Amino acid sequence: MLPLAPLLSDQTPFFKLLILIMIIIISALFTMLLGILALVPFYGTDIMHQLSVATSMADATDIAMMKFMQVVNQFGIFIIPAIIFAYLESRKIPQFLQLDKAPDFKSFVLTAMVVFTLLPFTHWLLSINENLHLPEFLSSLETWMKNSEESAAKLTEAFLKTEQLSGLFVNILIVGVLAAVGEELLFRSVLIRLFGNWFKNIHLAVVVSALLFSAFHLQFYGFLPRLMLGLLFGYLFVWSGTVWLPIIAHFVNNASAVLVYYLYNTGKITTDAEGFGATDDWKVLLLSLIGSFILLSGIIYFERNKSQKPDNESVPEQF
Repeated sequence: MLPLAPLLSDQTPFFKLLILIMIIIISALFTMLLGILALVPFYGTDIMHQLSVATSMADATDIAMMKFMQVVNQFGIFIIPAIIFAYLESRKIPQFLQLDKAPDFKSFVLTAMVVFTLLPFTHWLLSINENLHLPEFLSSLETWMKNSEESAAKLTEAFLKTEQLSGLFVNILIVGVLAAVGEELLFRSVLIRLFGNWFKNIHLAVVVSALLFSAFHLQFYGFLPRLMLGLLFGYLFVWSGTVWLPIIAHFVNNASAVLVYYLYNTGKITTDAEGFGATDDWKVLLLSLIGSFILLSGIIYFERNKSQKPDNESVPEQF
């Protein structure tokens, strides 16, 4: 008896996208329900009301509750849907998600370095983004976005605030490891491949996935720097043929921010995460771009010259 072909293998990219969206919605709702049920023994049956007001971060209990739900959301929105979609698409989950190939060690080091060399340019993009204004007739929308940004900033600060090493490790696990793995599996492993097959243009696939990646975070005043990071992660995925490089870059970016928050809160440094690496010196900005270009060129060189060539099916087109 011949094995059945994967359910999505012969479907159109548009249909696959609709299925992916449906999987994300169902998985998010199901895992959220499980998460709430898991909290009931600790917080009682009034857990829904407590979650609705927990964003005020009044005490350690609220923070613990939000961190738990953040873990649940990472699995429900990103990791589980990516795995299910990979199974429906090819049955070979590690190969489809590009988890089966390790990057060159030198590429690993250069990828971690490029995140830091880009910091000045990233902060410059942030300053540009913060000075953008919507037309006058959208002033009410702009006011709402600014208030949302301020609330999100306070929430992030409360979420990351800790003076204990145990708290630091928990934050790195949630914001660094889980966010990097989950978001890269969805936005790079799944969406770049899906859009690449749809558009027949890998550059457009990378751009669209980066736009969705930035828009998903719902932070208008951080849209440009997050878009740039999305492009960086996307091209690392395409150049290497493995999702591990973007995961590494994403982890270094997030974990370093968590670490800076910790060092600032404990008084070990005087610059917070918002100002770390920021500069107005055009010479430093130029060096940031030049240094990043050199490091990225090194990554391309090492990945193209690996003894084991990338699988031709990893993405629609290789650089």
